[in-house]
Amino acid sequence: MVGLEHLRQRRSFGSAGHRTRAAALACIHARVASQRRDGLHTLPTRLAKTHVTVVVEDLHVAGMVRNRRLARAVADTGMAEVRRQLAYRTGWYGSTLVVADRWYPSSKTCSGCGWRNPSLTLAERTFTCQSCGLVLDRDLNAAVNLRSLVAGSASETENARGADRKPHSGERVAMKREPGPASAGQTGSAAPHGTAA
Repeated sequence: MVGLEHLRQRRSFGSAGHRTRAAALACIHARVASQRRDGLHTLPTRLAKTHVTVVVEDLHVAGMVRNRRLARAVADTGMAEVRRQLAYRTGWYGSTLVVADRWYPSSKTCSGCGWRNPSLTLAERTFTCQSCGLVLDRDLNAAVNLRSLVAGSASETENARGADRKPHSGERVAMKREPGPASAGQTGSAAPHGTAA
């Protein structure tokens, strides 16, 4: 952590300076813990309120923590807590939580043509398709594949006007329109059903 070096300087244990620096360090740690806790509650609530369908992957977190280069970053994210909160908050706000299978190759599959690259390593951050030539960020490619997974499993997740998120209170809802006669006071360009234009 930047800025903590002056709090960890050499000092006599039990002195007034030691107590002052220990209290300042405890305040910094408490603030960081509070910010992390707030983030863990804010993200699932925002996702459940603003999206009709939320997709998460069932990752092997225990295996990811064994990797010494990833262990601290993975442990700090609190993935299990985010998924736990999403599970009940999507129910609160009328959303749907979809959990993709652990073995679904979301980042190794081309979102354009479906070609798979089984030798894609974690160090490669850009996905390059050898079949159709698509070049895309690895995480964005995985997100598109997860969206396609949900779209293929549900009858219709997105309507013709792109309403793939929940409307806020008072906001108009996007819906499909069928051509038909205009109501009184309105003008329409579509002809009524069964008549020639």
